Amino acid sequence: MPPKWWHMLGLIFLPAFFCLEGCGLKNRTQTDGNPIILWVGTSSYKKADLERFFDSRLSEFRDSGAADDVKSALLDSFIEEKLLLSKAEELKIKPDPKALDSMRNKLFSNGGGSSNDLKRDKELERSMLDSLKVQQYLRDQLFKNLSVSPEECEIYYKEHIQDFVRNDVVHVCEILVDSLDQAQKIQALLKTNRNRNFKELARQYSRAPAAADGGDLGMFQRGELPDEFEKAIFPLAPGTISQIVRTQYGYHTFLLEEKVLAHQQKYSEVENQIQEKLLLGRQREALERELAALTSQIKVQLDRDKLDFKYVGTRLASRGGTSQ
Repeated sequence: MPPKWWHMLGLIFLPAFFCLEGCGLKNRTQTDGNPIILWVGTSSYKKADLERFFDSRLSEFRDSGAADDVKSALLDSFIEEKLLLSKAEELKIKPDPKALDSMRNKLFSNGGGSSNDLKRDKELERSMLDSLKVQQYLRDQLFKNLSVSPEECEIYYKEHIQDFVRNDVVHVCEILVDSLDQAQKIQALLKTNRNRNFKELARQYSRAPAAADGGDLGMFQRGELPDEFEKAIFPLAPGTISQIVRTQYGYHTFLLEEKVLAHQQKYSEVENQIQEKLLLGRQREALERELAALTSQIKVQLDRDKLDFKYVGTRLASRGGTSQ
């Protein structure tokens, strides 16, 4: 799994840094069905390169009304990645072969074809190599000397202590069945055994995804579960079961295994969380500075007419790119 800072290249964490306005590119654009659409420095990228990047990130996207906004932000992320790639290649960074094999195997396990098929897909192979170069550059160069001291974490905790009050937390198990009659029979069996057979019955009868784990759903804070579940679960005492809850999915019975009441979290409980938050902030700042510097050094050109969406990233107009 990529480190958390890698997601700073995504839509949530990073602003984009590029203006995409006004330069004549027509004489440089291919006329086939896969034209060159973007130049970052001396590297060119075709429409298919963008489509591959978009497709891997839009599989769950359904709001057509926001397509221009989402694709514009994705285009900005694509350019950011290519600016960082230019720097990585300038430094002659070579990806670790083991990391490349690991990425291939992960794609293979997710249904991406055989490992040999992936090796023969030159575009996919290049995309993986480029991603690894950027990751390695961020990890080994840009972020290498960034750190957060324990003293800084303690100061942050004291200054934001109100942010570390934890709501009631419950540890919940579930049995989900299709009929009320079956749910009532299971509740009778639980009552006979004082709920000690809950996990056994979950494995035997529940059709919920967690059935194999004895129905164990894990820990939840108040506010994280649907209202009808919270009303049934939070009043329970540890070791007791809920009344039957009917939803569109079937009939649910919950066991409350553990309850931790709302409390002020101690520094020791949140030290790692604070350290990670502060470090990610520093990495984000370093990344923004680097992208700003690269933007001033590397020319970015976009043939806007070849896009299948309206680029609406007007807030990038002060950053110095060009577009046709």
